[in-house]
Amino acid sequence: MTTTLQAAFIERFREPNTPYLSPEKVGDVFGFQVYELAERAHVHRSAPSTRPQAAQLQKYLHEMVTVLGVATEMSGDLGRAAFLVRNEPLRAFGYKTAADLIQEGRGDALIAYLDSLAGGAAG
Repeated sequence: MTTTLQAAFIERFREPNTPYLSPEKVGDVFGFQVYELAERAHVHRSAPSTRPQAAQLQKYLHEMVTVLGVATEMSGDLGRAAFLVRNEPLRAFGYKTAADLIQEGRGDALIAYLDSLAGGAAG
C-alpha cells in the first residue's frame, strides 16, 4: 500500500478533530467492544474512553489499522479483511492470528511479513 493510500485509509479511523485514532471506530470494524480493545492493548479498561490518546493504546490501534489496510488491499474487501485479521491462522507465525500477534506486541514483524507478501503478489 503506498503511503498516500495508507494515509487515506488510516484517516477514516481518526477521531474527528484530533491527531489520534478512534478506539470506537477501530473496535467497530473488528467487532471489539471498547473494553476488549483496552485488554488487547494492555491498558486500563477505561483508557479508550478517558485517555484515547494514550501511547500504548494508539500503538495497538495503529498496528491493527495498518494490518487491516494491507489485508484490505490483498483481499479487496474491508469486511473480509477484518474477518481474516481476527480469525485466519498464519502458518509463518505458529498459526496465530494477526490480531493475536499484535496483542502480543509482534505487530512490526507481522507488518513486515504482510508487506513482503503484498510485494510478492504485486511484483
